Amino acid sequence: MTPTELDELGLGLDYGTVRLVRARAEWRPAADRLLEDVSAALADDLADVAHIGSTAVTGMLAKPIIDTGVLLAEQADADDVIGVLASIGYVYRGDAGDDGGLVFVLDVRPWVRVAHLHAIAHGDPQWDRYLRLVELLRNDPTARAAYEKVKHSLASSHPDGRQAYTSGKSDVVRRVLGEA
Repeated sequence: MTPTELDELGLGLDYGTVRLVRARAEWRPAADRLLEDVSAALADDLADVAHIGSTAVTGMLAKPIIDTGVLLAEQADADDVIGVLASIGYVYRGDAGDDGGLVFVLDVRPWVRVAHLHAIAHGDPQWDRYLRLVELLRNDPTARAAYEKVKHSLASSHPDGRQAYTSGKSDVVRRVLGEA
């Protein structure tokens, strides 16, 4: 799926800003197409893929940026993964370690993000946390409401501070996952 096609689906956000919208049903098949491209490119270096984050929950408040994750195979080499993903348009933004693995972005135009990709090392418990959070948000209205309340408050307080917004969500994520 091209960045332009993602843009046409209402996806995209200027770098550093925070704007929340309701996740649209058509974002899920768009995420699937992105993951198909990533799966084809990474091939044997891949163990699993998933649409993660709020955009994976139709109707949930979310930044209009599709979040995806890949669980790397045990033998995957980070430098090779970075090179392969760069060849299909992803820009490497660094290693977030336990907070998200190798982070990549897909831009529709300079500094306008339409997708994030988190490449998680084999055996990293972050993979299970991503999957559990999406499942919980899809199935538990109380957890979803708590998460949305925090997201709305943070977006209002930090409309031009994506880092503060993202950091501020950590406590509620740990709480709803029972890790607080």
